[in-house]
Amino acid sequence: MHSNPRVLYIAYWGAVEPLGQSLVLPAVEKLVEFGASLTLITFEKPADLERAADIERIRDRLKGAGIAWCPLRYHKWPRIPATSFDLAQGWARGIAAGLSSRIDVIHARTFVGGLVGLALAPLLRARLVYHNEGFYPDEQVDGGMWRAGSLPHRIAKNLEQRMYGRSDGIIAMSIRGKQTIEKLQAVSQRETPVIVVPSCVDLDHFDGRRSRLAGHKGLRLVYTGSVGGRYILDRIGRFTRVASEMLGDVQLRVLTRTEPALVTSLLDSSGLDRTAWSVNAVSRDRMPDELANQDAGLFFLTRGLSEHGCSPTKIGEYWAMGLPVVTTANVSDNDEIIRRERVGVIVNDHSDAEYGRALGELQALLKDPELASRCRRAAEEYYALTPACERQFSLYHRVIDGLADVEVTTGGEVGVCPASGMRAK
Repeated sequence: MHSNPRVLYIAYWGAVEPLGQSLVLPAVEKLVEFGASLTLITFEKPADLERAADIERIRDRLKGAGIAWCPLRYHKWPRIPATSFDLAQGWARGIAAGLSSRIDVIHARTFVGGLVGLALAPLLRARLVYHNEGFYPDEQVDGGMWRAGSLPHRIAKNLEQRMYGRSDGIIAMSIRGKQTIEKLQAVSQRETPVIVVPSCVDLDHFDGRRSRLAGHKGLRLVYTGSVGGRYILDRIGRFTRVASEMLGDVQLRVLTRTEPALVTSLLDSSGLDRTAWSVNAVSRDRMPDELANQDAGLFFLTRGLSEHGCSPTKIGEYWAMGLPVVTTANVSDNDEIIRRERVGVIVNDHSDAEYGRALGELQALLKDPELASRCRRAAEEYYALTPACERQFSLYHRVIDGLADVEVTTGGEVGVCPASGMRAK
């Protein structure tokens, strides 16, 4: 058994951007703590590469953790040639990493990261772990980028099936996503191990004990993250407008790196008065303080082919800060969690009557003095980083040696991840 698996970790995100700082950096650091020897390849946005101080800070942070970091430049346009170039530079850098040091496992995260790993694994004679970040081809359909059954959709679905079929281990983001993947013939025939790892939260960073503004009146709602496509901010604006009509003093805070002009256009189309909302881009360091001053977090997603396979990071962050979530139905495994733990409200359709019903339920929930504690416990139970990384580290050993889950000594208590049905030691 390899006590220190040598891992090439590929993510088609930047380490500087919010997703990289929230999902990638804490995870790779934790994996190294467990014993992995890790090289990280990321794709950085050009504007982020110009932030020299941030690049140096992250480089020093990763070097201090013993992680070799290879930041590559992300190319956006024209889309197909740009992505093809990114694939080529990912392959080249991966081959260079494999020549300098033996690689046991390629941990390929995101769809494009999976394509890089798919080509590299046989060349480097490494095991491939495909970290599904949702069902990407179907997400493109749900976001209005592609038409279902169109040529791009069919090509991407075919590539996705190849990644599942050739992977030695697969990481899904939800129980429902895992069940979908396990039904695939190529996966079931090979009995490929599939584990569940949601979009985990650094619970030390998102500390729900932070002080809130005292004595604020009205209802304060917050939305964080991407805007447009599958993320229907216009419906959030309409929900807030109905809330304002019912309750009077309601404020919506939008925290996003999206261009303010798009945010303004979407919220104007909802009929929400411009005095009822604000938008800003804040650093990850400031995000907990921003959330601490809100009453509830929002997450509205289009209904379609893909929503059951995702895992919204923002929901875990809301809960970690003690905030209930108001979310559309059928997102990941969260309907069941919300009903079982009483940590949010599910919006079943986009009518004013349904919004009014949901707001009434939210008002009642906010009067519960135990709500913040329940939300924090939900984050710890379903979105905790340490047990999720334990499962990933155990998966490395399974794909290398064909062993059952191995014990990982972290000095902490035994943890349980209900979302995976596995016990992390």
